[in-house]
Amino acid sequence: MSLAGGSSTRARKPAAVVPCRVALLLAVLCAALCARTPAVAQTAAARTPHPEVVVSVDWLQQAQDGPRPVLLNASWSEDGVAREYLSGHLPGAIHLDTDRLETGYPRWALRSLPELQGVIGELGIGPADTVVVYGDKSIAAARAWWVLMYAGVHDVRYLDGGLRAWRAAGLPVETAAHTPVPREFSAVPRQDFIIGTAELRRRLDEGGMQLADTRGWAEYNGLLSGYDYAAFAGRIPHAIAAGNADDSATIYQDASGHLRDPQEVLSRWHAAGLEPESRELIFYCGTGWRSSLAFLYAYALGLPRIRNYSDGWLGWSTLHEADATATGPTPGWRQIPSDNPVESPIPAFLRRR
Repeated sequence: MSLAGGSSTRARKPAAVVPCRVALLLAVLCAALCARTPAVAQTAAARTPHPEVVVSVDWLQQAQDGPRPVLLNASWSEDGVAREYLSGHLPGAIHLDTDRLETGYPRWALRSLPELQGVIGELGIGPADTVVVYGDKSIAAARAWWVLMYAGVHDVRYLDGGLRAWRAAGLPVETAAHTPVPREFSAVPRQDFIIGTAELRRRLDEGGMQLADTRGWAEYNGLLSGYDYAAFAGRIPHAIAAGNADDSATIYQDASGHLRDPQEVLSRWHAAGLEPESRELIFYCGTGWRSSLAFLYAYALGLPRIRNYSDGWLGWSTLHEADATATGPTPGWRQIPSDNPVESPIPAFLRRR
């Protein structure tokens, strides 16, 4: 993945000598044109790219010579067993069970900010630490990256290529588990990283905002929900398909697990009709994982106004009500359509989970 932009150096011709009256006229015209410059040009000039957020194996090796960053493997623990982590991990890495970031059955929503900060403290991470996250799944690592950044950790990096890239470089791994020493975590969260359902509903018809749907084609078009525990299919009104960010789609990452060039992704967004330089960009997927990866790209590119709708399609479309008699995708819980507006291009009889 290349985060470095192209050279801005241009060959310059010698400046021409302009008579005073002509120069004055040009100055007046220039001032008038600048006053009418579209917002996109003004916003683009204010971009602050963050190429440092994605790091390579080489960078990580060199970082071992100074203050060592916290290495964090983000993966799911099935039945309480961290199989991915225990099968081999970066030397010294600790494990984050991604279930700890969510509320669990039946909704699997993002936990509250105080709860997330508590989990981070239990991992022994402080707000001033440098943390490098990785995982077999890029969306799991991106989700952990986004949560840590949102919760207030100052310096969080994403290891491009993850463990596969580390192994490919011929570097050693270990299987012994490391238990972190918990600490108190207190930090100022980045509230501008997130948008909730109530605010999104209130602002849905705003012209200054665009919704980027990072789910698959069938999910976007309402053919299926994309999750075996979700009953309803469709999309949020006005959403634009921004490409499926799941690892299996290899749109945002290649087959080796490396991220693609951010400029390539930005071009895809432009082709889809997104205007991130001039409008606020809201990413969403089903539950916030895939949208976190798209957000990572946007942050690295320095796009000025970006937020993650972590509640996603499930939070937008579905309410859960405890019901011991309920079966379906969430036994014991009845799924009820919310009163939020939805678009379902596919007829109901063709939809499935």
